[in-house]
Amino acid sequence: MLVRYRASGLTQRAFCEQVGLPLSTLQWWLVRARRQALAVRPVTFTEIPVPMASPASTAAWAVEIETRTGVTVRLRDPLPPVALRTLLRGRRC
Repeated sequence: MLVRYRASGLTQRAFCEQVGLPLSTLQWWLVRARRQALAVRPVTFTEIPVPMASPASTAAWAVEIETRTGVTVRLRDPLPPVALRTLLRGRRC
């Protein structure tokens, strides 16, 4: 039904009147589809070069930070607080 609605080019009200569907039902399905689309966002990784970072080693992570939004930052070597602040600034953490 959503595919038909989107292809129709009609307003929600006009489409519902045409097919005999309550407007609230169409709106409920549209909201549900929107929420599902947002919930299936792909996971992305971004490498952020940091000055003063040492070459990667094979040791375990020296620092691991998990933010309240689910972003995980792993560092092989500890960073000074100023460099860590620079790393996280502007990120949605």
